[in-house]
Parts: sequence; structure tokens; C-alpha cells
Amino acid sequence: MDAPDRADSVDAHRDDVVDAHVPNTNTAPAAIAARAPEPRSMTTSISTRAPATGPLPALPTAPRVLAFDIGGTWVKIGVVDATGAVLHVEQLATQSVPDGKALLARLLTIARPLVASWAPVGVAFSTLGIIDPREGRLVGAVEAIEGYFGQSPKASFESAFGLPVVVENDGNCVALAEGWTGSAVGLKHYIALTLGTGIGGGIVIDGRLYRGANGAAGEWGYMLVEGKVWEDHASPRGLAAAAERARPGCGYDAAAVFAARDAGDDVMRGVLAQWFALLATGLANLLFAFNPARVIIGGGITARGPDLLQELRAEMRLRLRPDFYRMCDIVLASAGNQAGLLGAARRWLDELGGANAPASPATPLSPPPADRAPSPSASA
Repeated sequence: MDAPDRADSVDAHRDDVVDAHVPNTNTAPAAIAARAPEPRSMTTSISTRAPATGPLPALPTAPRVLAFDIGGTWVKIGVVDATGAVLHVEQLATQSVPDGKALLARLLTIARPLVASWAPVGVAFSTLGIIDPREGRLVGAVEAIEGYFGQSPKASFESAFGLPVVVENDGNCVALAEGWTGSAVGLKHYIALTLGTGIGGGIVIDGRLYRGANGAAGEWGYMLVEGKVWEDHASPRGLAAAAERARPGCGYDAAAVFAARDAGDDVMRGVLAQWFALLATGLANLLFAFNPARVIIGGGITARGPDLLQELRAEMRLRLRPDFYRMCDIVLASAGNQAGLLGAARRWLDELGGANAPASPATPLSPPPADRAPSPSASA
């Protein structure tokens, strides 16, 4: 699906770009684009068709958005069309460049052949940090990338390509992706949490993304729970740190803590009990504050699947009034590994896509099912 002629500038970044294999988490099968292998090529063109809320308009060629998902460890680069198909994806190690300014320069180099090949209608960024939405500038919470504060992906890319650019917080993009193709399709009130290095997320109220007065809503990882910064103790990073305190030198990551507990390690059993208690307490506070119809939990730790949900729900039951417990469902994220790219594209289409964009949960073509509380058994 890529154009056969690749610009020479691609070679400048191939050594740092690695394959990003997209797992097909949707009901439709993935269609792998046929193409001749390129020497030294480390990119992948993929189509993963995801259902959108409401019927899709008949478009001869769905508009495409060049999307970036900037995290502290990896940057994903992709092409997403207006039906929710991820047509191309590659990734770059964030720390392969010295600072935020150099990172944007590298992304401009990567983008040039993609813009030439895919002819996107715009550019969208999902990024860590607090963003000035008007200027697309990073104004806070960017400690993970040296020199990223004050950088404006919007200004850089609009100047380089003359295309309209939107920049959105990564937690908000995950929420948008879950509402477009994932576990919140059709819902008007929900929150999405991401459990990773920290704890972030996004809030959707009455079908609209809620950003707060200064674009910092959803930064609940910084709130105090039992006198502790929530994300420092209730994230997978916090779990690994707690294991190290309980058994110095163990070197366990979050997955290893679960594995040790499952194998009968009583010390790690205690560590996990405290971790679930902190996670559930913070989450209960969010439920009391926002009264969502559903909470979507994302992040690598959710690979434990139903077992994680069962333990979390048990702790939530101890902390919520019965009526609040019955009001809200807790589920795992399902938009897939490219949720940041999908959410960024959705954000662009919602703001700038106009008639070319299919309906999102915020503006459905047909009425979505009403939010309803799950039966008690559904959340047990």
C-alpha cells in the first residue's frame, strides 16, 4: 500500500524504527497488504478494520490522517482512515534522540515520505503531557522527555506541510479510541484509565471529551490516596517498587509480582493486596466524582484479563456503596495497541473532518443505546 518510491530521507531513520505488529482485537479479520519486500525496511503496512458507531457513509476513498502517538518509551507513527482502519504503522524509540526538539525534527523526517505516499488530509498527535490546545504546545507533565516542555508539534508540522494539525493528551486519545472502536462504543458517560508508568486517562461526559479549564483533566495519577501520590504506588511501576521494598534485590516487574504470588509467594501476596487496595480506593473516588456508566482499564498489565478484573471488582465492592457499585461496569480496554493513533485521528476528524468524518459517539448518525447500569451479576 506504500508508494513504490521511498524518499531517500527514510534511510536516515530506519535504524531507529522497528516493526509494530498490530494484533487484531476486532471482530473483522486483518488484511495484510501485499507488497514487495524492501531491503532494510523496518516499517509495516497493515489494515485493521474497526467498527465505528453508527452506519458508515459511502466514501470512495476514506480520508486519511497521519497520526503520532508520543510516549516516554516509544513513538508510534501511523496512517488512519476515517473508518477506523489503521493502514500503516511503525515506531521509534523515544530515547533514540537526545531531547524533545530533536524528536520533533526526527518525526518531520519520518513524515515526509509518508505524506508523499499517503496524501493525508491532516496530522494528529497523541502525546504525553498537558497541552495548550490553541497552540498545540506542551505546557506541563512532560518529565519523561528531556527538553519537551514548550515544544509545539502543531507549529512544526503546519509549517512543514501546510496541513491542519491537532494535538491531544494521550489519555484523552485512549478515551476517544475506546468510544470509537472499543469498549465504550455507544456510551455517553465513561472514563478510561491507562495503567503504565503512571496512571492517566480521559473523561467523556454526555458524549463529549472533558478537558477541564486548562486541558489538564484526567491527570488523576497525581491525586493523593491515603496520603500517597496515586500513580507512584498504584501503577505497575508502583507495584514493582513495592516488591523491591518488600524483598530488596528481587528485580521484579509487575508481571513477575503476579507470577510469584500465583506460585504461592506469601510476601508478594501481601504486596499485591496493598496494591489492589490503593488502586481500588482511587478508582472508587473517581466513580463517586463522575458517576460514569463504564470504566475502561487499559495498559499492559491488563493482559491478565478476567483475573485482574475479578480481583479489582472484589476490592471495589468493599469501597463503594452498593448502589454505586451496581451503577458502573468495569471492563478492559479493547481498542488495541494502536489506541493512541486511533484516538488522535478521531480527535482530528471530530474537529476538522466535517462531512468527511463518520459519526463518533459524540455525534452519532443514529441514536446509540442508552447508558444503562449492568446487572449486579455483571460486575460481580
